[in-house]
Amino acid sequence: MKWILRWLWRASPGIRRAFANKVSDAVVGEPRLAAKFYPYLPEQSSYQVKTDGRRSDPRADLEIPPQDLWWGYADRPESYLAAGKDYVVKMKKVLEDAGTPLQSYKRILDFGCGSGIMIRWLHENALSGEVWGVDISGAHMLWCQQHMSPPFKFATTTSFPHLPFEDGYFDFVYAGSVFTHIADLVEAWLMELRRIVRPGGRLYLTVHDEHTIDLFMKDTEHATGAMLRAHDREAHFTTAGYDFFTVNRTPGEGGAGQAQVFHHTDYLQRHWSRYLKIVSITPESYWYQSAVLLEK
Repeated sequence: MKWILRWLWRASPGIRRAFANKVSDAVVGEPRLAAKFYPYLPEQSSYQVKTDGRRSDPRADLEIPPQDLWWGYADRPESYLAAGKDYVVKMKKVLEDAGTPLQSYKRILDFGCGSGIMIRWLHENALSGEVWGVDISGAHMLWCQQHMSPPFKFATTTSFPHLPFEDGYFDFVYAGSVFTHIADLVEAWLMELRRIVRPGGRLYLTVHDEHTIDLFMKDTEHATGAMLRAHDREAHFTTAGYDFFTVNRTPGEGGAGQAQVFHHTDYLQRHWSRYLKIVSITPESYWYQSAVLLEK
């Protein structure tokens, strides 16, 4: 091991970057390694964050992140903003129908916030209370910290089921298109989110369910529909039945290897209700995804 480290120290920057990339790909792509995060500029041995872009006025307009941080949500700034606003409008409707409007919560967590596509529409909540965003992508969190804080607060986390908050800290936690990508640690993450929510607090988690599958299977244009049709030819989940299944295994920030997880609502009603009270399940609350509203 020591001679490898000595060789890397003497090697050219290009060789060091290539070696670092191979190690990073091996770690990130390995489903048996539970704790992962996606560091900012992993190919570099050091980096410097400039002071440009630091916010001082919490009421100032928020910037739109660069397109390489959009995770494929849109192809234009207008579409990016419209998508996030639509997700939040639908979330607010689910909460209002359940008798707890979003403005009634003082401490809110966006679990898996990415570049802030949803959290940016909670500006007034952040001014009157406390709104956090967390994600396993260091690049996304660094941009958010520079351009959206204040009024929001952000922290980089890992794919291991632990969050840096005390028990019962939040009134409300939401996760848009996160449990659609957690393959093996679903219950552990449910327990962790349950831990940080106060008694009577609520969680809003979007999932792929049988309604989502029907929509995708009919969609001849979308790659996920093609993926599901191919998986059905191999696993026959539409005829054999399923509680849940995953295509691919790796948690992460996108790409062909990322886990795509699908749950049947009958299973969610039976299984998730052992941990939290299921208040409602609302189809098409996050594009094709359904929203599960739970209460501690």
